[in-house]
Formats: sequence, structure tokens, C-alpha cells
Amino acid sequence: MFEDEFETEYADQNRYDAQDMCDDTEDWEIEAYFYDNQDWKGLVEYRYQRAENNPGDPDCQWGLGEAYVLLGEYEKAISLLSDLHKHHPDDPNIQYSLLDALFADGRDDTAVEWISKPNMIRLDQSTLNFCYHFVEKKRKPRTVDDLYIELIIKGYTTFDAEQLMSFLRSDNRFLLKGSNTRSYDCYVSNSKKDKG
Repeated sequence: MFEDEFETEYADQNRYDAQDMCDDTEDWEIEAYFYDNQDWKGLVEYRYQRAENNPGDPDCQWGLGEAYVLLGEYEKAISLLSDLHKHHPDDPNIQYSLLDALFADGRDDTAVEWISKPNMIRLDQSTLNFCYHFVEKKRKPRTVDDLYIELIIKGYTTFDAEQLMSFLRSDNRFLLKGSNTRSYDCYVSNSKKDKG
């Protein structure tokens, strides 16, 4: 698939033989090694070999695209993932990694032709309303991270938990207690004056 391009770019960096690593190690252990060491070049090499050995496996192809994103090779990721999206338009892994590559490259979601567009969650009034109603149903305050996880379940979030925390602070319907910097230690409840 990308053999010539890969060999040219990564020939002198080819420190790993995926087959040797696989003999005594499970895939998750190999992946964990690369993630723990933030060795994105090694991850690309490993996933490239897996993708080449499994050309019909969309998960292996997606994994290579994700590795390109982590390495900062956004054009390669966008090219690979856009093509993969055409064949597997409803796969959220492919959709989300493609969005990661687009945003990291300074583009927006309109830069590709979506067959099935992912549900994107933005910092807007709809998100504030969702958070308000989610907290309203709970007896105890919830952390910003709890809210963030609920939003992740709904779709691709275009923000992180800390940005959500700042956004919630801008709405007087919410009362935030605890940390001002750590979303996992900041508790959200609805303001008493807005409950009545």
C-alpha cells in the first residue's frame, strides 16, 4: 500500500521487527510499550507492518492512520483515513481519528467529503443545556470529568475537560466547587436560584 513511501522515510529508523516482537508478546503489550514511551515512530513502523500483513482488516488500517496522527504526519493520516472512511463510513474510530488529523492540521470538518458525518459536540448552548439537565437529575454534584465522559458518549468532542470547565463557569446556572484547574476535582451542581 505505502511500501515505497514507508521504506524511503523510515528506512534508517527501522529499529523494530514487528514479527520478532510478536513472537513472545501480545499486541496490547507492544502497543503499551510504544504509548508508554511516546515512541510514535516505532508505533508507525509496527502498525505499518500490521496493516501491510492485513490489508483487508479495517482496524489495522485505521491503527496506522491513528499512528500517523500521533506522529504528526497529518497529510498521510488524512489521506489514509479519508479513503478508509469511504469504505467504512459509520466506523467512529475512523471518523474520530480523521477529525483529530484535520483539526491538528488546522483544518475543520468541512475539509473532507463525509459519507456519514460524525456527531460533533461543540461548546455551545446545546452542550450547556445537556450538562444542566444531566446535573439536575443527580442528587449529588458531579465532577466536570463525569460530564465530559457523558458528552464523549454522545459524539466527538471538539474540546477537552478543562475547556468544558471554563465554559460551565461562564453560565450562572452552574455552581462549581473544588479545583479551578483540575476537571476531575471540580464538582458541578445547578445553582439553587435556577432550580425553582
